[in-house]
Parts: sequence; C-alpha cells; structure tokens
Amino acid sequence: MNKKLHLGIGHYGIGFQDGVNTVISRNVRALREIDPNLKITLFGKLAPDYEDFLEPIQGSLEYLNIEEFHPEAELRRRVEKSIADQQVHDYVWQGTNLAEILDQKLADMDVILIENLGIGIDPSVTYGFYLYSHYCHTSGIKKKFIYRVHDFVQQRPHFFRNVKKFHEYRFGPVPDWHSVLYPSSPNIKYITINRYDRSRLIEHGIEEKNIFYIPNSVDRSIIPEDDRTDELRKKIIAIEELDPSVRFILYPVRCVRRKNVEEAIFFTCLLNCLSDGNTTKKNYLIKAKYHLLVSLKPQSGDDAQYTEQLQEFIKKNKLPVSIGFNDLIALEREIDPQDPAKIERYGVGDMVRVADLVITTSVLEGFGFAYLESWILDRPVIGRSIPFITPDFQAKGMKLGHLYTVLLVDGQDFKDIGKEKPTPEQALQERLDKILRLDEVSFVDKVFDRNETPIRATIRLLDMKKRKNIVKLNKKIVEKVFSQEVIGKQIYEVITSPD
Repeated sequence: MNKKLHLGIGHYGIGFQDGVNTVISRNVRALREIDPNLKITLFGKLAPDYEDFLEPIQGSLEYLNIEEFHPEAELRRRVEKSIADQQVHDYVWQGTNLAEILDQKLADMDVILIENLGIGIDPSVTYGFYLYSHYCHTSGIKKKFIYRVHDFVQQRPHFFRNVKKFHEYRFGPVPDWHSVLYPSSPNIKYITINRYDRSRLIEHGIEEKNIFYIPNSVDRSIIPEDDRTDELRKKIIAIEELDPSVRFILYPVRCVRRKNVEEAIFFTCLLNCLSDGNTTKKNYLIKAKYHLLVSLKPQSGDDAQYTEQLQEFIKKNKLPVSIGFNDLIALEREIDPQDPAKIERYGVGDMVRVADLVITTSVLEGFGFAYLESWILDRPVIGRSIPFITPDFQAKGMKLGHLYTVLLVDGQDFKDIGKEKPTPEQALQERLDKILRLDEVSFVDKVFDRNETPIRATIRLLDMKKRKNIVKLNKKIVEKVFSQEVIGKQIYEVITSPD
C-alpha cells in the first residue's frame, strides 16, 4: 500500500486568533476537499483550545505540539533573557537544539510548509529551520520545504535588529542573516502572497523558478446563514447609546498602530462634515451621519496603549467612534448551546452586514483581506490604497480607483503628520489634533480641494444605486479568482510537484 502524502504546516503558534492562522484554516479545508487522502499535521506551539480551531481526525488531520517554538519553553528559559536581549550565540544554541527536535518530530513528513519564518519574530526558530532544511539536503533526505512569505523582516525594524546579529562572529563563524532568512537549498520552494514580494525574493537571490505567487483566499463561510442584521444593529445602538438613524462604517481589524485607525476617524468625521453642512462645497452635501466601528480592542502591550490614547480622545471630544466589540463579535458565530436560535457572539460577516461601508486605512499589509472580503457581502471598501498590495487585485479586474494613495492635510500625507516628534504618542496626538480642526469650514474646504478626486469617488459609493455596478463586478471577481477552491488547487500543485 502506498504511503499517504504527509504534509506538515508549521507556525510559531497554531490555533490562535490571528491572520496567519485564519489563512492556515482556509487552506487546510481546501486541501482536504481536493485530496481526502492527504495527511496534514499542524505543528508549533499549540493554543490551549487548539482542537476548536480545526477538529482533529485521526490519521488525516492531526496536531503536533513543539513547545520549543515558545520563548518560555523549559529548554529555552536557561537563557534568561528576552529575545531582543539575546546575542547570536543564544540564538545559535537554541536553534541547534530546535533543529535536533525537528529532525525527530518531523521525520515522517514529506512536505513541510512553514508560515512566515522570514518575519524574524524569533531568530532561533528561523535558524533552527535553516539548519534542518540544510541537513536534509546534504544528507539526501527526500523532504520538500516550502517557505510561505507573509511579511518581510525589513518592515519590522525591532525584529530586524535581532536577525542582523547573525554575522561573522568573533568566537567562530556563523551564517550571515541573509542566508538564515532566505536559504536557497534545492529542496526549498517559496510562496508569496503578493507579486511585489515575489520580486523582492528574486532580488534576495532566490531563483525565479523556485518562487510561486499564490494569493490568500476568501472564505465564503463568513456569509451568515440567515440575516440577523437588525438584531445586531439594535444591540450596537443600545450599547453605544446612538441615534437609531445612524449609519455605520466598519473597520474590521484589531486596533493596532499599523492599521492607522486615527485616519479612519478623520475620514469618518470628514464625511460627517458633509451631513452637517460644515463646508462651502454644497455639491457634496449628504444626508446620512456615520459612526465608525472598530472591531477588536487589544488587551495588552503597546497596541493597548495606542488604543487607550485613541479612546480617551474620542470620549473627551465626543467623536462618532466605537472601538472594541470583543464580547459581541468572533470570527464565526457562536451559538448558545441551550438555545440554537440565540447567538452568543456574532460573526465577522454579521458585522460587515451591519455596516453601510467598510474602510481600511492601514499602512502595512502582507495581503490585505479588507480589500476583498466585504465585496462578497455587498459592501464597498473605501479608504487608503497600499501601492504594493491593491495593484494585484486591480490586475485581476477589480475596480479600486476610488481608494486614495495619499490623504493630503496641511501639505502632508495624514499618516506622516507628527513623524518628527520624539515619541509615537506625541506623533499620534498631532494627527488626532487635526480631527478637531474639522470644525473649521476653511480647513474642511482645503482638505476637499487637495483630495477632491478620491472624496468625490467615495461619495458616489454612498449612493446605493450608483455603487450597484462596482459592487457586482468586484464581488464576481473575488468569488472567481480568490475562492478557497481556486487558491487551494494552486497550493496543492506546489505541494505535489515532483521537483
């Protein structure tokens, strides 16, 4: 009997609520539909409730906990320093130990797909795979490695500082950081989720034939089985004490700095100036008043401080913004086990349906789900275009010309205001202070004059009749090009290719 092809999919943490795990779950479901005989093992530091992530199936879908992926693992606590404070010999020692563990635990796998190793979150893990993949090649072990790139470490300076500790070392040679991040053994292939990252890998010396551009997929399961929009809308209005006639703009993200939420606040308030008549541009006046909803609130760390600063400003100035629906919203609906008709937490699709528009003002994305998912729920996406992300979608035929690449305010792109300030908090405050100036008619007029084309295009999308065609077109393309079935087949071809 022929042995089942055994695919391992690894990540720093498996089963946690984050973007990479969302992608993993979608790809696993698609691959199992394509090839029911494929054995898949998810490995890494497992979340406490990992079995709720994807239900394990003996012999078909299994989990493998590798505790050493976690910085607090017993083997690694001997270093007694944070990752940032460790030196290259610490990374080498831990990575070598991990490589031996990988050799033992991943021995049965034919193909190993590693998610986002190049981000450099933990250099010892990246180094461990560098050693293990090189060992398999030089030892003649028939095992294929696929590095799937979501981000580049150069975009995260605090991680890059750690990785760059790999260089010629006074106590003996170690590989340079570039070789560790971008190994090029014949047994390694790469998958990028946007075309720009593909070109960057080529610049880093990876052969073009070993790089595959495969975008992430959109999951139609986010579309709710039934319409509970009115029910959820009433709950939000009651919780936030809002006017029943309010319309919602949704920013479906966790409130973190790179999402540039303050710009979404500015843009929402700018639209409300058109409702209040706080401009001389009378041709732009609209009837609706909008309230911005930001899905999730971080609970700790720098992003929690960022969110707290936003919320204090919002409360003090009574702005039309609500941040954090953690108790009300989950990735998928959670039903009361005692009452199937009662929803304990609503899904992302429910939240999108509540909104009239979806906005994204993020300044850094590896893929950009926000540009795609809302269209399949008949909701337009407005806001900021990311030059190295949205062209991929436009190349497939999507119409995204209404998005802006720059929002000029007082001669600067809004996202750059305050960059000269010594702290992120002071820079943020300077951007927030621009929101208060929207009370000034002359200031509003100037913002409209400097950004007339994208604002006018956005206003067209407020009209249900005028936006009908673009919604229909973009929805069709998303469903055709970015479906789980289509993307799953592309990944399966890379996994099963003979070379």
